[in-house]
Amino acid sequence: MDFEVSIDERADAYSVVAVHGEVDLHTAPKVQYAIERGSEGVEAVILDVTEIAFMDSTALSTLMRARELLEKKGASLRLTTPSKAVERIFAVTGFGDYFDIYPSREAAIAG
Repeated sequence: MDFEVSIDERADAYSVVAVHGEVDLHTAPKVQYAIERGSEGVEAVILDVTEIAFMDSTALSTLMRARELLEKKGASLRLTTPSKAVERIFAVTGFGDYFDIYPSREAAIAG
């Protein structure tokens, strides 16, 4: 599966970063970079994880660091529409309780 990460939408208060494919040791830094770029001047970064096919521990670590970085800036990281792969790893690790997870982009944007 091809990997892609992009800033899909940007507004005054938020940006939406979408991730497609597998997030692992090789692709996690690209996700981190996109979140950092998306966080400039906004109150929230919405991370659309609908199309993530696989996540490893590196990806979880990256998301934790991104959340902490955003909190230091006074912003939040909101995950939206988790794929089955994301739901599975969050359920196994208990990380689902660590993140704000929303059922849709609209709900995440509304906060």
